[in-house]
Amino acid sequence: MIRRLRDNRGAADLLIPAVMTRAFSRMRFAGTPGPRPEASAGTGSAVRQRSQTRTDIQGLRAVAVTVVVVFHLWPTVLAGGYVGVDVFFVVSGFLITGQLLRSPVRGLRDVAEFWARRIRRLVPAATFVLVATMAAGAIWLPSALRGALGKDAVAAALCVQNWRLATSEGDYLSAAPVSSAVQHYWALSVAGKFYVVWPLLLVLVAALATLVVRRTGWDRRTVVTVAVAVAAAVAVVGSLVWSVHLTRTDPVRAYFVSTTRMWELVAGGLLAGVVAVAAAHKRAARPWRHTRLLRAVAAWTGLVLIVAAAYRYDATTPFPGTAALVPVVGTLLVVAAAADNVRGGPGRVLALRPVQWVGDISYSLYLWNWPLIVIVPFAVKRDLGFGDTVAVLGLTLVLAALTKRFVEDGLRWNRLLTRRLVVSYVLAAVCVTCVGVFGGGLAAAAAAERNRAAARVKAAVVQPCVGADAVRHKTCSDPGLLTPPDFAATDRSVLYADRCWNHTPFATRNVCTYGVQDATEATARIAVFGNSHAGHWVPALEDALDGSGWQLTTYLQSVCYTVDRPIQFDGEGASEGCQEINQWAVDQILSSGTDLVIMSNQTFAPLVGVAEADQAQEAQAAYRQTIAQFTKAGIAVLVVRDTPTMGVNVPECVAQHSYDLAACGSDRTSALPADPLVAAAASDRTGLVSVLDLSDMVCDPQTCLPVVGGVIVYVDNNHLTATFVRTLAPEVVVAVEDVLARR
Repeated sequence: MIRRLRDNRGAADLLIPAVMTRAFSRMRFAGTPGPRPEASAGTGSAVRQRSQTRTDIQGLRAVAVTVVVVFHLWPTVLAGGYVGVDVFFVVSGFLITGQLLRSPVRGLRDVAEFWARRIRRLVPAATFVLVATMAAGAIWLPSALRGALGKDAVAAALCVQNWRLATSEGDYLSAAPVSSAVQHYWALSVAGKFYVVWPLLLVLVAALATLVVRRTGWDRRTVVTVAVAVAAAVAVVGSLVWSVHLTRTDPVRAYFVSTTRMWELVAGGLLAGVVAVAAAHKRAARPWRHTRLLRAVAAWTGLVLIVAAAYRYDATTPFPGTAALVPVVGTLLVVAAAADNVRGGPGRVLALRPVQWVGDISYSLYLWNWPLIVIVPFAVKRDLGFGDTVAVLGLTLVLAALTKRFVEDGLRWNRLLTRRLVVSYVLAAVCVTCVGVFGGGLAAAAAAERNRAAARVKAAVVQPCVGADAVRHKTCSDPGLLTPPDFAATDRSVLYADRCWNHTPFATRNVCTYGVQDATEATARIAVFGNSHAGHWVPALEDALDGSGWQLTTYLQSVCYTVDRPIQFDGEGASEGCQEINQWAVDQILSSGTDLVIMSNQTFAPLVGVAEADQAQEAQAAYRQTIAQFTKAGIAVLVVRDTPTMGVNVPECVAQHSYDLAACGSDRTSALPADPLVAAAASDRTGLVSVLDLSDMVCDPQTCLPVVGGVIVYVDNNHLTATFVRTLAPEVVVAVEDVLARR
């Protein structure tokens, strides 16, 4: 059908009415830094297309990348600088749709040519920075981070980085010691999907509209214009509604996934169509053209909205959702006002040469900024001070300018690439292959190093004076660092691989059983009940299960601690789900013949409707109610005091301060606040409740330590490594045996 439509007389009006095409040919439109030639891909002709920069849009690019860069470098200065990405989305939607309007997409061949132009514009620079980042990471990053970097780079090259982050970042138990050096490619992944889907959608809508024209005889131009506008409006509304919903129910996924962001790109495209129609019809265009004051006010208002969002928003702002309307509407106002040619507007400021230069290199600037922030501290082996941060900014600008000059423009306008359509796709395949080979190699090398480290640790951990054994024997000499930081960053219990956790909104009922599988043959049935701070004690019992004849069953919820009270969560329905799964777990434990419940929790999420000053007291009362349900049934309870919370991510800190491990310690008083679960256990009078406090195995009288007996204690800043917990097995197993013996 598409082929037939291409052959019809007047097919130039199929997707974009001729009046809109002519209008855009007269518009000053930002697509390149200045007039540049580009041969028509796939034809081999010398046809050249020129585009003239709209300085206000180029200035908007500069504003967008500036707030993002400042947010990355000095997050407390512009805590909402992440909205710069939303400005980019709107501008991209406007510019890309403008390209489609100027060069109408009538069928699949035109779509392929459009994609080829996008490949030449975006892929070379993105690939160059990915490869350079992986090369730097191979030199300076720990092996665990190198492996993650390799996987993330491959995801970025395949345009699925946003979906990878949506799934991996959603787990607060994730032990990743530092953000990925290519995490920022999530925005390119979102935009890339728009570039693929949008022209296809327009072709489909136009084709359906033409069928209506044939059957009704209505004016083709009107029908196609209305159909495209309606499709765009539906896409904007649908994506926005979904964005609002998912931001409430699953905020981490909402931030990264394409479906919650697509409305911002389509909104820019919708504006491009409106501007084209208005410019083509003099009656519609004249009032807007002559209301200079209104345009100036609109442009200034748009800039104020963008800057206000960057300044007022922070990590606690539910985003995108309705909050994204502020930077999006602000960008639409600036673009619609055409501020570059209205007196009294911000056009002169946006047209300043330094602003235009930053806008010109904005793409490369965005690509380089984040990898340098992540990798440079590892290279210089210290946290970045103000001077270091300024140096990183300078290096970012230099690299961005060079990349723009020699990679972006050097390949975008290369005659070999523009002469034939297929060459652009070969370029894309080569780029993806290079990243895949390099990234896969990094991941494989990191996995091999982890396996070697695991073997070394397994052999070392049974030796005296290793881990907690160094605390038991005060005469032990320092064995040195036995567990590398990259190993510690993934040194978690088997519970993670076995998917024993229940995550928000707690719709699952995952339970794992270890030791003797037949409950009737078990000498004791033990339940581990709590959140992740209960789960990280399981490695201390693993080796003892089979020999003792115990059966151990886990009832573990992410974040949700074991009280029958509503706990505050970001996601919709999570609070109710937490209460329900806690009661379900209690019922399961009571009905399964359990002999002992091991409870431990990190009590950090606040109770709903409780004043801050009363949180500890109310949590203690709620814990007493939970414990009482077990003791009334004659079930013993062993409460393990919550572990210290460090002020830093320990594996990352050790990697950066291997020469000064004291820099990674935390003051004992601040790291060990009162535990309301322990207080509740202390108030029990049934004789069935015991408390195990292992704080002295981690902390000396003044400081909680990052490394004990050569073993890194933490996976992150609050979860214990499985290796260190295994060295605590004597204390944990003896405590369990004592409780069971007293029953």
